[in-house]
Amino acid sequence: LLLRYWSRFIKRDRSEMRPCSLTLTAFGPFQGSETIPFEALGENPLFLINGPTGSGKTTLLDAICFALYGRTTGDEREGSQMRCDHAPDDLLTEVDFIFELSGSRYRVRRVPEQQRPKARGEGTTTQAAEAQFWRLDPDIGEQLIVANKVTEATREIEQLTGLSVEQFRQVMVLPQGKFRELLLAESKAREAIFSQLFQTRIYRQLEEQLKVRSAGI
Repeated sequence: LLLRYWSRFIKRDRSEMRPCSLTLTAFGPFQGSETIPFEALGENPLFLINGPTGSGKTTLLDAICFALYGRTTGDEREGSQMRCDHAPDDLLTEVDFIFELSGSRYRVRRVPEQQRPKARGEGTTTQAAEAQFWRLDPDIGEQLIVANKVTEATREIEQLTGLSVEQFRQVMVLPQGKFRELLLAESKAREAIFSQLFQTRIYRQLEEQLKVRSAGI
């Protein structure tokens, strides 16, 4: 899988948006806690995620998408289905993502709905989904923007990035299913897939408007 910083698509005040750190806990195939320090890659805008089938490559993209929007990169699984089956019962499934935008740094943490052991007594209880969102100020530390509400965190992310989850998927991630379709499709079908992925509808609308204006001259 290729992952590219999305600075080419989102720019505010000539600044880039880029991932800094991603921590996954009991998420997907990762039964413990794993941290990916994206900053260690330096200024390279393009890098390769490589590994055998089932090693968790797509899960990294799912985790970024889930941290930002509470949804994965495809419609096959919801966040509540991303808990690792082999994780210890007392280890909470969560994703913690730090990213930078317009010179400011932000942190978002999400926990999907899941079963966890009761604090007292035997059995399990339902852990409700939650989300926290911070702005990281180098002088005063973490500034809490959203304390717990999932929908409020998603709304703040959408306003900050200017992208909905559907738009994020289209311009940041090429789903594996779409790639298979692209390889096997005929010319007309391939054109439709590219149109969906790169949202060329606006150019067709512009073309139609120019035709109408031309016909009226």
